[in-house]
Amino acid sequence: MPFYTQLRKAFKAGSPEEETRKRTIAGLRDLRVALAAHFPGDVDRTHTLRIGTWNIREFGNTTYGGRDTYEPLYYMAEIISNFDIAALQEVRGDLREFLQLLRILGPDWDYIATDVTDWKAGNGERMVFLFNRNRVQFRHIAGELTLPDGKKVLASFGERIKLENGIALQLPDGVNLSGIYDANSNKKDGKIKLDQDIEIPLPDNIWLEIPSGSALAVTRGTEVTRPPNTVGMVNLDIPTNRVTGENYRLRFPGEALDESFKQFARTPFVVSFQSGWMKIDLATVHIFYGDEKDERLLAQRRREIERLTEALGDRAAKEMKDNPDNPVLTAVLGDFNIISAEHETMQALKSNGFELPEKIQSIPGSNVDQSMAYDQIAFWEPKRNRGYVKVDVRDANVFDFFEHVYRLDQRDVYQPDRSEGSYKTWRTYKMSDHLPMWIELTSDFSDAYLDACDKTEPTA
Repeated sequence: MPFYTQLRKAFKAGSPEEETRKRTIAGLRDLRVALAAHFPGDVDRTHTLRIGTWNIREFGNTTYGGRDTYEPLYYMAEIISNFDIAALQEVRGDLREFLQLLRILGPDWDYIATDVTDWKAGNGERMVFLFNRNRVQFRHIAGELTLPDGKKVLASFGERIKLENGIALQLPDGVNLSGIYDANSNKKDGKIKLDQDIEIPLPDNIWLEIPSGSALAVTRGTEVTRPPNTVGMVNLDIPTNRVTGENYRLRFPGEALDESFKQFARTPFVVSFQSGWMKIDLATVHIFYGDEKDERLLAQRRREIERLTEALGDRAAKEMKDNPDNPVLTAVLGDFNIISAEHETMQALKSNGFELPEKIQSIPGSNVDQSMAYDQIAFWEPKRNRGYVKVDVRDANVFDFFEHVYRLDQRDVYQPDRSEGSYKTWRTYKMSDHLPMWIELTSDFSDAYLDACDKTEPTA
């Protein structure tokens, strides 16, 4: 139950503070009625676990003034209080807004968060799990998911070599690559600079000049012979004219490669919880977006999802092998930036043993107009025999808060000078441009456990 302590004190009639207070009270009442009708009313909550995922737009940033009053935070708290666990994405480095939300939720609530993800693609974001300690136990297992060598994500630009420090292209005589190309640019300090990479196709007969200190690497596992009567020596049969093939690599001195293979743009966060009889590992993600109109960037998005499901699937399989009598469910949830149910990004999520419950698949979308399937919840091999524990989905949905707060018919109240389109954007920075998605699972398997115990054969 959230604590709305700032609503108790009244202000001068007609003042902005009093109008905010009265409007927030009315908004909370509307939300509470709507939430009570939205969630199943015939469920015994002592036997279920309700998990939510919500990308809260730039949570902690200052765009449009940030959450500059308690009003949106009170609305968020009212929504989140209906979950037992809430995975939040787009929580920024500055945690002041988030900590205000936590105080409103009250002392029953706790959280675990990652550090911010560096570099531009990470956008300075954290992954956060909020959880109600009266309903859920943190199993003291948490970690950021990283990819091993050979399993990293290939960046959108593919493999590139830096042409510097002695590495250069030798063009044929008469070839000039200068010209006019389609590209975005920006101007700063009087200089015009590219705002994107340009790739220029190369003609045939190009030579690559390499610097001194380079080496030809013959990879481990290559078939060789041994000189007679020697120890620790091999014969290598290297082509004399053109060297190419899967067994050869070229090593340049220094940092010659352009970081072609990457970790996730925003590192997934895996946390283990327990509710009742259920132990569950939850991984929350915010997958690389890029630009869906650029095929290379879209391919990088798909590759991130594929690498994610592969890594989590391998982890879950090992967990099941090591602890077959102590089953743990594995689920991944968050903002996958999936375009549609039919798109290749969705197929990537459904790979490596992960499946989406039918109730999740029936949700048309999780953005404000519910046209995009960005947010998802998927389980690893939900039909696998885990003894008395199983993935039993009671219900799932998204909640459209804009039907009740920051409504379109309230534009004159909040932003009378804005157009409807501008107001629609403004309000997403107060609440979000994503709707919270949730799923409710059975967590009490007492009867199934007793049945399993009853089947245990007595010892001789």
